[in-house]
Amino acid sequence: MSVTRINGAAKRLGDILVERELLSEDDLLRALEYQRQNGYKLGEALLKIGALTHEQLAEGLAAQKRLSVIPLNEVYPNPRAVSLLSEKFIRNRQVLPVDFEQDSLILAMVNPLDVVTIDDVRVIAGYPVLPVVATLPSFEEAVDYFFSGKGVLDTAEDGDLESGPGQAAEQRREAEDGSVVTLVNDILDGAIKRRASDIHFEPQEDHLAVRVRIDGVLHNLTEVPSALAGGLVSRIKIMGDLDIAERRLPQDGRAGYRNSDQTVDLRIATLPTVFGENVTLRILDESMFEINLTSLGMEEEELEVLRRALGRPYGQILITGPTGSGKSTTLYSALEELNRPEVKIYTVEDPVERKIPGVLQSQVRHKIGLTFARVLRSLVRSDPDIIMLGEIRDLETAMIATEASLTGHLLLSTLHTNDAPSAITRLVEMGVPPYLIASSLECVVAQRLARRLCPRCSKEVRLSTKDMSPGERDFLGDGEFLIREPVGCPRCFGTGYSGRLGLFEVLPVTPEVRKQILKGAGDEQIRRQARKAGMIPLREAGLRRVLAGGTSVAEVLRVTA
Repeated sequence: MSVTRINGAAKRLGDILVERELLSEDDLLRALEYQRQNGYKLGEALLKIGALTHEQLAEGLAAQKRLSVIPLNEVYPNPRAVSLLSEKFIRNRQVLPVDFEQDSLILAMVNPLDVVTIDDVRVIAGYPVLPVVATLPSFEEAVDYFFSGKGVLDTAEDGDLESGPGQAAEQRREAEDGSVVTLVNDILDGAIKRRASDIHFEPQEDHLAVRVRIDGVLHNLTEVPSALAGGLVSRIKIMGDLDIAERRLPQDGRAGYRNSDQTVDLRIATLPTVFGENVTLRILDESMFEINLTSLGMEEEELEVLRRALGRPYGQILITGPTGSGKSTTLYSALEELNRPEVKIYTVEDPVERKIPGVLQSQVRHKIGLTFARVLRSLVRSDPDIIMLGEIRDLETAMIATEASLTGHLLLSTLHTNDAPSAITRLVEMGVPPYLIASSLECVVAQRLARRLCPRCSKEVRLSTKDMSPGERDFLGDGEFLIREPVGCPRCFGTGYSGRLGLFEVLPVTPEVRKQILKGAGDEQIRRQARKAGMIPLREAGLRRVLAGGTSVAEVLRVTA
């Protein structure tokens, strides 16, 4: 975080405010009289009589001390910086460590004239202090936001942290260090509050970078010094019941984390790199799955096609798209609708992301040979009505799934393809005969997740052909359009987006499409036939969302390119 100093000679606060036309001479006199009678500081007196706003006072104080004003409600403090001071000290002194700049601690202060507190922070934290000015409301909001809902781990109990021999014992001691435990919990709380789906701990030459993925896009969260990086990684590995002494091989684990607001599951993956172990945490919050087919965001015609396929007693339904495109959410929404007492539903997943009452769920375990194909082969003999298969990855799994869908089972699964027609050619490339695909396939849904424009700050713009960039012209076409664009505000962390919405391409496998499959047609021929059957391509679905004000042109181009 870079701090900009404001040039200007030291003057009295009242003179600065009048000079900057933030305050009239009359109001200054009234405030001075109020100050004399009640014993307030001048800034407090000005606020009490309503002559000045908090923002104007901050601007005046910053100019007086040649400092900058920090919009605390637009930044998330570095957890490592905040951990240098106690919550009690922060609230009592009205200061908040924000980040580091070179060897100095950036300290947001409501009263930058408080030199005693500056000296105290320098001694306690052990860093030179670089003050910046914050308004009282933004300070209170930031502190409440940061310190609310501190969480605890469901795993890593004291018994799990017993020291072992050699290097592992030292790593465990580092992991038990109070500053490391606090730092890990602060990072988790910060990521959860920002609705992050993943946390990335990325080793660099001289520090550990921490980034979070919010609405599909990575953002910097903090940097951890090398001295703490080893303990932090060991702490996370202990959480996931991983081997902390093994640094040469990738490992996978899971843990639970709870705070006052919610409980989440964590999927932990480590990967060796030249500068140390990269650690990725996937945050699985069951509240994210509280969605049904109706609220997914499909057009009514598309939803009708999908529901018609789900109503079949047998057949295959495929959900396609890249990693992180919401395929699991769509599958779980479909299972919620299908889950009735009179049917038996099995799932085979890697991992089981959400437990559904009344549904039998199995998790594959590749280390012991429990693969998708092996579990699926056994499931077919267990008399299921509906099978949900997490992913079709190879020919063996694809063949068993296809045969199951032809023998009285409704099978739902996913494929990694760019669009719906490509799912058919992907199965053919795997080696599934076209006649089996044509006989079993009922519907293919391709999808993407686009970031939703922040409802608080997006702005309406009118675009005509002459104002468009080449990309916008190619997407929108010629004409004049009224659309919305991102701006950025504190509530959306300056991104201009808040939440995500789905873009869908639903391909109904009609008799005409089946004929194309049997003929061995390519993507384009199948796509043309599907368009005749009513399929809306992903890019066109995105255009409809843009014109409805839900997202931006740039965002649709990003996820559908």
